Amino acid sequence: MKIEKINSNQIKCVLNKSDLTSRQIKVSELAYGTDKAQALFKDMMSQASDEFGFEANDVPLMIEAVPLSADSIMLIITKVDNPDDIDEKFTNLPIPTTRTFKKKEALESDTEIETDSTEDKSDGKDELIDMFYVYTFNSMDDISKVTAQINDFKFTKSMLFKDREKGIFYLTIVADNISRLANRIIRGTLSEYGESVHYRTSALSYFQEHFDTIVKDNAVNIMSQL
Repeated sequence: MKIEKINSNQIKCVLNKSDLTSRQIKVSELAYGTDKAQALFKDMMSQASDEFGFEANDVPLMIEAVPLSADSIMLIITKVDNPDDIDEKFTNLPIPTTRTFKKKEALESDTEIETDSTEDKSDGKDELIDMFYVYTFNSMDDISKVTAQINDFKFTKSMLFKDREKGIFYLTIVADNISRLANRIIRGTLSEYGESVHYRTSALSYFQEHFDTIVKDNAVNIMSQL
């Protein structure tokens, strides 16, 4: 079980197959709040408290579950200052397959769980999309911080360039078959440190020709290690 602090109100936890198997928990149980799932969640919150001082107390929590692979899942846990924001968030969700559950008894607080399963379909629509991201950053340190937070997602290709004339960095990311929920989380995290700029994938040729190539491939993983 790997837990990381995103900010003062948000943490993420990656659970792999061994984490679930050792507790005899199925992924589906995380959404329905079984006794085993609640015990696992309490362990997660206890570890988050010990490592990062992340305390939920009586604050409502929102939990977003993002499948990373057949053997792992990522939970994004967010403290919600205004409980009305939860209902507003899910009312405006464009994903027809998103399911939400309230478990007030789970941890003596209102908890919303959002699951986004790559196997679910609604009205015949495929919830998986292809994305091309381009974000600019002012420093390598910011890139290192943000890539450490999104490194658990599966990207098809990622590259890092530098425009020496302007002194800014360009991080480009290609993501194939990624859920819309994962897309929102990734873009939201990237936007905390960098600025989104709109380009088509053909811009990669321009970047390679006019900018310095800092990392040719797998930039997210490489930069996350710095």
